[in-house]
Amino acid sequence: MLCARLVIAFCAVCLTSLTALPASANCRIHRETGKCINVRPDQISRPDYAVGDIFPVYEHNMLLNIDRYGLKPVDGTWRYYRSGSDIYKVDALTFEVLEIIRNARLR
Repeated sequence: MLCARLVIAFCAVCLTSLTALPASANCRIHRETGKCINVRPDQISRPDYAVGDIFPVYEHNMLLNIDRYGLKPVDGTWRYYRSGSDIYKVDALTFEVLEIIRNARLR
């Protein structure tokens, strides 16, 4: 009886490990160290705006000091705007979000 319980418990552990998400699913790479930081799914926040959304440029400040954030220089008809901890690359004519830079920090 004890042996059967151990086998059932062992099989339950095996099945749990097979159905669990891989460790890389919650891995976020630290920008400075390059190490993987595991983030629980309930701690991952969604950006305020998605790619393709119209960004409210008159409600946010355009970033002028992009070197402080380590961003690429502006070389087209787009600008950088900040909302919360995210930076958005926004088309200057249509105000459409082109790219999202998550959790941007000063460097």
